[in-house]
Parts: sequence; C-alpha cells; structure tokens
Amino acid sequence: MISSIGILSTWASIVICILLIYHKNQFERELYSRLLIFNSIFQFLLLEVGLLIDDFSIAYIANHSASSTPTLYKFASLWGALDGSILLWILCLAIYLLYQVKRFKNNKNKDYENKIFTAVILFFYGFIVFQSNPFAGCIESGTIGCLESTLLPFQELERASMGRGPNPLLQNHPLMAIHPPLLYLGYVGLALPFAITLGSFINKNHDNWVVKSREIVRISWFFLTIGISLGAAWSYEVLGWGGYWAWDPVENVSFIPWLLCTAFLHSSIVQRKNNSLVNWNYVLIGLMFSSTIYGTFITRSGVLMSVHSFSNGPIGQYLLIGLFISLFVFLIVGWKNENYLKKSKKISYFSGTFGLFTINNILLSIAAFIILIGTSYPIYFEVVNRKQISIGRGFYDQLVGPIFLILILLMILGVNTKVKATNMKTIFEQENLNLIISLLLSFVLSFYLIFKSSVAITFVLSLWLIISIAHKTIKSLASKSKFGSDKTYWSGQIAHFGIAILSIGIIMNMTQSYTNEYETNSGEIVYFDNQKYIIGDINNIEFEEKRVLRLTIENNNMIIVPAINIFKNSFQQGISTPGIDRGLFSDTYITIKSIEDDNLKLIFKKNMGIQIIWIGMAIIALSQIWKVMYALNKK
Repeated sequence: MISSIGILSTWASIVICILLIYHKNQFERELYSRLLIFNSIFQFLLLEVGLLIDDFSIAYIANHSASSTPTLYKFASLWGALDGSILLWILCLAIYLLYQVKRFKNNKNKDYENKIFTAVILFFYGFIVFQSNPFAGCIESGTIGCLESTLLPFQELERASMGRGPNPLLQNHPLMAIHPPLLYLGYVGLALPFAITLGSFINKNHDNWVVKSREIVRISWFFLTIGISLGAAWSYEVLGWGGYWAWDPVENVSFIPWLLCTAFLHSSIVQRKNNSLVNWNYVLIGLMFSSTIYGTFITRSGVLMSVHSFSNGPIGQYLLIGLFISLFVFLIVGWKNENYLKKSKKISYFSGTFGLFTINNILLSIAAFIILIGTSYPIYFEVVNRKQISIGRGFYDQLVGPIFLILILLMILGVNTKVKATNMKTIFEQENLNLIISLLLSFVLSFYLIFKSSVAITFVLSLWLIISIAHKTIKSLASKSKFGSDKTYWSGQIAHFGIAILSIGIIMNMTQSYTNEYETNSGEIVYFDNQKYIIGDINNIEFEEKRVLRLTIENNNMIIVPAINIFKNSFQQGISTPGIDRGLFSDTYITIKSIEDDNLKLIFKKNMGIQIIWIGMAIIALSQIWKVMYALNKK
C-alpha cells in the first residue's frame, strides 16, 4: 500500500510542477506551490513510516534497512542511499520554495523565479519517477533484501524476509541523523539564488537580485558550515583514523560551494554599496549552483571511491545533462544582459575595503579551482588511461594552505581598513602593538611546541588577527558609538575570529600530533605520552543488529573504551570505534587495529588542537546566526 501511494504521489508531483510552471495567475501560483510543498513533505513522511514499520515490500527499505536496525538509524536510512537521498534533496527544495513563496510575495520577478525554481524541482522528480523511485515495490526478493523492483503502482509485491540494513558506517554514530540533512539544506539552498538571478535577468528587471540572493546564500552558507563541521566530527568519531579532514573527494565537493558562498558574501557587499563586481557576482551565482550539481554527481554516481560515498546509481549521466543545460541557459541569459553587466563600476581603490574584498574573491576562487582540479583529475585520468590514481593531501596542503595564510593577512588589514583608499602605512602603524604582542606570544609558545616555518607563520598571523579583533572590540566598547551597530561588519569579524582559532587548531594538529602502535595483551601496561595505561579485558556484547567487542583501558582512574562493531547484516569487516580521552589542547585517541586470539594491536595517537578546531568551527557558524534569524523571521 505504501509503495503504490508513494509512486502515485511522485507522479502527482510531476503534474503539479508542470501546472506551476504554466500557471496563469497569482492564485494558481500560490495554490500549486503549496500543493507541491505539501506533497514533498508527505512523501518524506510516508517513506519514514515505511522504514519504521519495516515494510520490506518496498525495495529501498528491504535493501537499506533491517528489523534489527535501531529506530534512529532507520530514520536516517532514508538518506543513506541514492533513491532516498534524492527525496531528501526534494524536501529541502520544497522548504526553500516555501521560503520563497512567503518571503518574496511583493516581487516583480516572482513568476520567473518561481518557474525556474520549479523546473529544478521537476528535474529531480523526473529522475525519481522514471529512473529510481524510493517507493519502487519489490517483485523479486532474495534471501536478504530485494533483487528486482517495479516503478509501477498496484503490482503484486513480494515482501523480503530480511532487510540488508544500512551501510555499517551510517549506523555507527548519531551524527548520521543530523549531518546529511543540514549539509543538504546548505547545498540545495543555492538553487534559489540561481532561480532569483535568472528570473531577474530574463525579466530584464535587475532590482535587488543581489540583495535577495545574498540573503539566501547566507542561509545556505550557515547550514553548509554546520554540515561540514559535523561531517568532520563524524569522521573523527567514526572512522577510527584519528583525523577530521582528509581532502576526500566528497569532503572537497562540499567545501567548494562553501568557498564560493564566502566569496559571494563579500563581493555582494561591493555591488550593493558601489555597484561594482556585478558581472562577477552573476558568475559566482552560476558557479555556486553548478558546484552543488557537480558535487552530487561525485557523491552519488559512484565515479570516485570515498568513505563518504555510499551509493552507486544511474544518476551520473542525468546530473551531467542537467549541469550542462543549466550552464548553457545561464550563459545565454547573461549574454542577453550584456549591456547591464557592462555598467558595473571598476574598483577605484584596491587599498580600501572593496579592494580587499576583490583580492579576497580572487584567492577564494583560486582555492576552489585548485580543489576542483584535485578532485576531478582522477576521474578524467581513469577515463583516458584506464588506470586509477588518487591525489593525496600533500597536493592540497601545499597549494591551498598558503592561500589561506594570505587570506588571514587580508582579514588583519580589514579590521581597520576604510571603504575608500587607506594608507597602508597608517594601518601598520595602528597594528604595530598587535603585531609585537603576537610575535612575543609566538616566541613563548615556541618553547612548548615543535616550531617549523609553517607553524611560526600560522601562529603569528592567527594571533595577530585575534589580538586585532579584540583590540577593535575594546575600542568600540569604550567609544560612544553603539557597539555592534554594523551587524554585517561585526558578524564578519566574529567569523574571522573563529577562522584564526581554527587555523591554530589545524596547524597544531598537523605538526604536533604523534602516534605509537603497540602489541599487547589484557592485564599488561602500556606507556604513552608519559602516562600509564592498564589494558583491561575484552567484553563481547551482543545487540540485535551487531556484536561489539569493547576493550577497557584505565588511565588515572579514567576508563577509555575503544571498540570494534561487527554488524550482522554486513559482509564488511568490523568497524573500529575509537576510545577518546578529551582535553582542551589535546586528545588521547585509542583504536583497536586487530584482535588475534589473546594478542591486541592498539594504536595510540596524541591528537593536538582538536578541541580548538571544534571551537573555531562553532564560532564561524554562529557568527551569522543573528543575520540568518533575521532573514528567516523577516516578512
């Protein structure tokens, strides 16, 4: 029953999308928009009900859930594979459609914006209905899961006797229920600025397109920041390798739109205040949307191997066709508005705020391009040479790292830079004391850290930025002017403050962390980092969905419990879960490498700066919270 209702509902959504694109008046637009929103929410809830009641007559549920799967992970199974993740994508599009309908009622371009945005929704519904429907019924079941399914309703279905269960990595930590939806809200939101911009340019009414787009981009940036941060935490907590970011292809394709969003949030200020960078902002809108489609291609088509890529499916060609069509339309519309784009003013002062923003955009775009090349090159190399290669983190660290150090320097200059030309000599005179303090602090820290050139430069610049922002804050609080009156400026400074803290955490983790591997047995003592660790017994704990081997390790009356999770419905090897003793400046991170009879192979890692990294990420995300809440509550 759920299968047939779901299939008919997705068919109805196709019809509603077509009616919405060809609506004749405001009443029809409002009606069809709300019907589409309601239907997408209904489909999401319907599939969730099927997952929770173990309806194994639905192929997706039989292949990606199991009766033994805990409730939380049954709920999260909806986005654990291709079909369900596209349904989540559509739900996020519906949320932004609701925002567009409610927020931009009095809008001269609303018809065009609405039609373009609906066309994006129709594109994804087309894939679901004609290619890969999450409600497809099972017509041939196997010993476990479903072997063959149908896209048609009211068919005689077979109910699989047992579900395959989710990918083990997707049921090993509660973050799996939070991280993907938040990341999708950031990803998917970039379709709305694309629709707003195209609608404005097609209608030849260029009023406020950059202001409205900026509002949505900020919301998307906020969710992308949280999603990426939680993804880093998931990687650290689940994968057992002791890191949080590996320049993995799927990590990269979430970072690229974040960089482009960051660039747009800066360059849109220049357009709004000086009518400059208009053509560049138009290009950025197209690149942001294209990067999300390309990122989905990387994530869901199976073209690259990744610990984050959990599905292989037929969506690859479909997404590439959509990508080329959207880029072609965007270029044609831009060409038709060539005269408007040519009216963009040139930047008069590169030593002023607008000049710094322009340099900032160039650097962020170069970083995004480098990451794109590093992520995409292995795909094309394999196509041409029939061989697989991978690009390691050294490529990104060496090319992207210096760019971010230059960006930190620009942030320092931006603390006191005026809109128009600023005498750099005056800026450095104002910053003399802050620089001296940062140099002294770095010198003191050099006695406690392994100081390389990269460490020294990062510490000096990051501490300099922190001190400059703190100094500016104290001066503002002491002055008669109302502190925080310029919310755009101060939200930016808070974000920059978080980036400085994040940079310190990253460089500490990269250069100060160290690892030892031990072969030991229960009852023995291991010495690591001048600490004594008593190896306890292995406890074998049976759960309905998995078997857990937990090892107790005692250190100064504290118990650390690394484990290996062996999922019963999976043919994969056990998933190692680290035991972590957390500290403000360092974590002791212990994983079980192997268990052979009574012999244990354990990996001890001293992870420096991890909590500092999380603090920095939290500050960056929260820096925009007041602007995001204002946008969401604005009528």
